[in-house]
Amino acid sequence: MSKVKPPKSKGIPSRHLHARTTFLYQAATYLTLQTAPNVREAKGRSGHSDLSPQFSAQQLPHHSPLALQLGMDLQQVSRKAQLRLSVDLKRTICKACNTILVPGSTATHTTENMSRGAAKTWADVLVIKCLICGGQKRFPVGAKTQPKKRVRKAALKAQALVTGSSSTSPSGSAPHVSSELSSIAAQD
Repeated sequence: MSKVKPPKSKGIPSRHLHARTTFLYQAATYLTLQTAPNVREAKGRSGHSDLSPQFSAQQLPHHSPLALQLGMDLQQVSRKAQLRLSVDLKRTICKACNTILVPGSTATHTTENMSRGAAKTWADVLVIKCLICGGQKRFPVGAKTQPKKRVRKAALKAQALVTGSSSTSPSGSAPHVSSELSSIAAQD
């Protein structure tokens, strides 16, 4: 006779690792908020910041080394356990120094548009600059994202079935492109 196995739980696999990464992030954020100088508080009566635009660890004596260590531990745990951190969580951690990026305390957020005269509104880029190491993260703002490859292929197959031909043109591409994909290409 075989042993009766208990049914598998339908919860999150490696729940303890998710709980650990959540705790490490919360602790690092708390310590960063408690110890990092606030840029708004550093402004004098004249409205100019007493802090220079380039920060280093020596210029920030109040920055907690424990917060940096917790940020490094968070990255190491997620890599070793092969956990995917959420996009929102990854955007708040500096890749270079593992600092938690808090706007106004450890990071500055600016929007720039490098097109001529800022004419292309879809070319806006959010630049998040770490005030500890000077590292920058750049994210497109307002740009339409391209559909995933499997969605594009499915649209091409559906278009081919509607037109009744599944042959390709001499250039090797599909003869007809869906109207959605062609409208995206026309906007560029």
